[in-house]
Amino acid sequence: MYLPLAQQPVTGAFSFVTLSMRAVSGPPTLLARRIGDGIAQVDPAIAVTFTALKQQVDAALVQERLMATLSGSFGALALLLSAVGLYGVTAYAVNRRRTEIGIRMAIGATALRIVRLVLGRVTMLLGIGLAIGVGASVWTSRLVAALLYGLEPRDPVTVAWAATVLGIVGAFAGWLPAYRASRIDPAEVLREG
Repeated sequence: MYLPLAQQPVTGAFSFVTLSMRAVSGPPTLLARRIGDGIAQVDPAIAVTFTALKQQVDAALVQERLMATLSGSFGALALLLSAVGLYGVTAYAVNRRRTEIGIRMAIGATALRIVRLVLGRVTMLLGIGLAIGVGASVWTSRLVAALLYGLEPRDPVTVAWAATVLGIVGAFAGWLPAYRASRIDPAEVLREG
């Protein structure tokens, strides 16, 4: 290929020419080495740099990957904080209702019934949080539509997955206080109260 560089306009202090090549057979590095050797034979003063397409694509997507990583990290942090918060609220509620739970167990409530009582409150809190969260995401979806790659702003599958993950995390966060509530000794609670 002959490309007359003397006829190319100089756009600044340096003039760059970009050529794209594809290796039909063999490794691309071998083709790059051969072309570099050929250019060096013609004029050793010409600076030649070869970059694979994968490296160019990776370099072009650095900012998008960083944003995706940061968004995922902040999402995981928010999930952790919501789990800790839900655990704290549930543990506090169980502690305040210790006497009531002890009386329920004294008059015949089973441990399973107490677990259901506590997890019912957790489910109510999760339902309220999910309703507010889904409503807010639908309302703000137009603002973040440009940041989503390959997703629709109101994608029902994504909303369903988010609700499922939050439900599982909420169940785990509420399980320990519910288990502790089911192990309350009614006689001890009635003596304290």
